[in-house]
Amino acid sequence: WATNYHLPEIIDGAGDIPLRDANGEELGPKLTLADWCKSALEGSVRVIFNDGNIETYNYHTTTEFFPNDCSPFYTFNLGKTKFRKARGPFGDGVGNYQLAPYRTIATDPSVIATGSVIYIPEARGVIINLPSGQAIVHDGYFFAGDVGGAIKVNHIDVFIGTHTDSPFFPWIGNMKAKTFKAFMVKDPEIIETLTRLHLK
Repeated sequence: WATNYHLPEIIDGAGDIPLRDANGEELGPKLTLADWCKSALEGSVRVIFNDGNIETYNYHTTTEFFPNDCSPFYTFNLGKTKFRKARGPFGDGVGNYQLAPYRTIATDPSVIATGSVIYIPEARGVIINLPSGQAIVHDGYFFAGDVGGAIKVNHIDVFIGTHTDSPFFPWIGNMKAKTFKAFMVKDPEIIETLTRLHLK
């Protein structure tokens, strides 16, 4: 069964809560508490600055200092999250992998190992309309390039870029009872292609 996660896009200076690094130093952007907590939940945030510059920041670690209270928005304990600048334009997954919209999935590595490729027949042939206006046809292949604390056993989390929901993939049902078929891919050429995509 599947859920999805995305990259929030936030205007710098919308609030007064700073993104901080592992040492507690301010990274520059300041968000509202709601947007800060959303960024902590999703694991990354794209910040649009007043001068037109755009930077992506990623979850880095948690520390005790400068906590924020996200309890008005989520039951998860997110307030100790610290960030860093991301390597990839859409944020970073686990290890050296960068996130790729509609390609990266977060998995439980004990079930679907990081670096694996899975094939989901229901995704093949689906037309995805990107924010740029470009339309792509999905081939059904996904790369296990991320992990998540709530992702256990046969649950995957599909990264959908800056979209906030995924009307293109109705098999993402957000409930354990809504399952679908997926297959482990063994073809080395397909695995190599998707690995390269995530190492740019």
